[in-house]
Amino acid sequence: MKALVTLTSSESKRLIAKGTIGLPSVQNALEKHTIIVAGGTTNAYVAEEMLGVQIEDKAGYTMGIVTKGELGISKSSKKTQPYVIIKGQAQEIPWKEYLPKLKRGDIFIKGGNAVDHTGLAAVMVSDPMGGTIGAAQGIIYARGIELIVPIGLEKMVPDVRKAVEFMTMSTVDEAIGNKVGLIPMVGARVVTELTALETLYDVEVSCIAAGGVDGSEGSVTLAIEGLDEEVERAIKDISSLKGEPQILVN
Repeated sequence: MKALVTLTSSESKRLIAKGTIGLPSVQNALEKHTIIVAGGTTNAYVAEEMLGVQIEDKAGYTMGIVTKGELGISKSSKKTQPYVIIKGQAQEIPWKEYLPKLKRGDIFIKGGNAVDHTGLAAVMVSDPMGGTIGAAQGIIYARGIELIVPIGLEKMVPDVRKAVEFMTMSTVDEAIGNKVGLIPMVGARVVTELTALETLYDVEVSCIAAGGVDGSEGSVTLAIEGLDEEVERAIKDISSLKGEPQILVN
């Protein structure tokens, strides 16, 4: 059976969050280890799915944000600090304070702004010290911590490596909005809509189109193929995601 579904950006974020939770390594870490869910709008959905909480202002779960056609900083008055989750329970610990305690088996979840067909992801940073990924990447690589990047296909670019090389050739002189740099996240496990569906169901998935209007900007159209019962199960669950509210920025 083959079926087509179209997901808005917010619906994709919800699906990606569910797929992230479904990864065996995440399930293991929820039971035995620590997970840091760093900032990002998609990560707000991940935190909700992981903890059963509701983050009303998801724009408050990120620092950098692209909105109104500009690169900016979230000015939300309802900031939610990144979660440190130890054996499935959220702890009242600042993530930077816990960072040096990370060890093998723990997971660091970070959002991104670009991904390409090879699975290489990157994140924009305006902080001169590299922001979240600048603080975490050394420990992640040195200690073998799994880095997971939940990211929608709407953020697909032709070539992340070339983009990073282009950005590092010289400094940015002008920008509409904030000036940013671009940091690659080599070795990260990228979770897109495709990964999510293929993790949650025994299906094969391909993105066949993208875009739309009147609230469907950033949407993706996916073809799902597999045994009837698996495709039907996927369609049923996707139908329950339809109507996921857009993230609004005050």
